[in-house]
Amino acid sequence: MSVLPLSVLTGSLLYALCAHAQEAARTIDLECDHLPPACNQADEQTPGMMIEIGSEAIRRAGFTPNVKIRPWKRAMQEVMVSTSALMIYFARTPEREPLFRWIAVTNTTDFSFISRDGSPPFDSLQQASAAGLIGIRAGSSVRSWLLQQGIKSEQLVESPLEDMAKMLRVGRVGSFFGAATTFIPIYMQQTGMRPVNGARIYSSQNWIAAGLAFPPADAAKIADAINHMKQDGFINQVISKYSP
Repeated sequence: MSVLPLSVLTGSLLYALCAHAQEAARTIDLECDHLPPACNQADEQTPGMMIEIGSEAIRRAGFTPNVKIRPWKRAMQEVMVSTSALMIYFARTPEREPLFRWIAVTNTTDFSFISRDGSPPFDSLQQASAAGLIGIRAGSSVRSWLLQQGIKSEQLVESPLEDMAKMLRVGRVGSFFGAATTFIPIYMQQTGMRPVNGARIYSSQNWIAAGLAFPPADAAKIADAINHMKQDGFINQVISKYSP
């Protein structure tokens, strides 16, 4: 039986170790808009619920997470063409369907109409529509849903959440349609008052997604990590930690 020279064995071992280190060191960007308490900036007290979930999934898949908080449209444009970026807290819509690789569902979000403090609640689409303009977060998937329900685009006003809270407070929009978990804290921080949250209108699944150029094998690792995080209770624990 022939024996390989020590130098060959050593070289092969070093090559294998280097290859493993390169794979483990692969950095994946985790992108989201600034949506506290779901997605927070680096200088805030906590990373945010969805950032914790997404970062853990990336780590469990054997990669290194790099969080980027930026406006939705900019984040989507980057992720669509990237081989190493993911969107978190992302809704799957007909318009987005062919543009992304949909990896896994993380959780769900409830959507409702929110009106200014002291006003009556809006518990239906008809009530909110009759009250005037409807505010939505810029880049939000709820725009597509509202249009499907018959709301005209002229009745919708898009703006970042911080601006939308000001617009609702002074009456420039009759209501805001979105997630109470992200909008109410901003409104209260600005005004010191709690807005009125109507009944749940519908719920949407939150996805972690990538562009079509993202490697399928890496996407499968992320999906497997999310599945295990659901099974071992990690995701529920994080959601409970951020629940008011």
